[in-house]
Amino acid sequence: MKIGDVSEENLEDVFKICARAFEICSHNKFDYLLYKNGKEIRSRWLIDMFEQQGPCAKIAYLDGRPVAQIVFCPEEMIPYIRDPRKYVVNIVCTYSPFPEAQRKGVATALVKNLLEECDSGLSCLGGRPCRFVVTLSFPQEGKLSLTEFYKKNGFRQGHKEMFLEIKEEYVPREIPEYSPLLGDLDKTIILYNPACEWGYFYASKVEELIQEMDPDHPVEIYNIWERPEEYMKRSLHRVTAGRAIVKAQVIGGGIFWTDREAFRREVEEALRK
Repeated sequence: MKIGDVSEENLEDVFKICARAFEICSHNKFDYLLYKNGKEIRSRWLIDMFEQQGPCAKIAYLDGRPVAQIVFCPEEMIPYIRDPRKYVVNIVCTYSPFPEAQRKGVATALVKNLLEECDSGLSCLGGRPCRFVVTLSFPQEGKLSLTEFYKKNGFRQGHKEMFLEIKEEYVPREIPEYSPLLGDLDKTIILYNPACEWGYFYASKVEELIQEMDPDHPVEIYNIWERPEEYMKRSLHRVTAGRAIVKAQVIGGGIFWTDREAFRREVEEALRK
């Protein structure tokens, strides 16, 4: 096994890992154009982050093949986080989707590699050690539980996030509860995260679904790194790939990938209100 930082030279390896999502969620109809657009959006995000702060992702290779990744960045760099904590690293995503690479310590090695750099000095922090690391575990796929995975790697539950102390004690951050906006009662808001190549895919497919159900219903789509205010004023807890708010009602995010019919029913119910 080998672990390396993501750079422009091996950028394509990131997408070889994330493309596994279509095999896991086989009911998703492949739309190459949407996938290509989402891939280009994430490519720009990764390159911009690299140019601004240095590597923000690591890839694990097994027998020369990319099989897992971890994406991270200083909390101060995330524009949609209120009152970011200085010298704190936020793990955006840990993803090890290939069965042949699971239960072999691949993802654990990725996390430990990052934590070692957090302790000695991380390039994205200007060579400075990290105070503590935080993360949000997104819904599990199959038998993989990220919450249990992080616990096994020393993380503990904090305030609506998990954390691991490096150089200083954990300091919680206030995360407000979602509060419906009056201006959202007659439209749909779709927020997507460019840090995930499936974010744009999600946004486009949900817009397509809503227009199919109600062609006159207005839909607004926002990239949360480019329009962070649209995320912050709605106080959502998490947008891993994308989230939809239909007539001020937040639609369950994970079921879009795991149970498309349940997602459709939830959207239909919200549109009827």
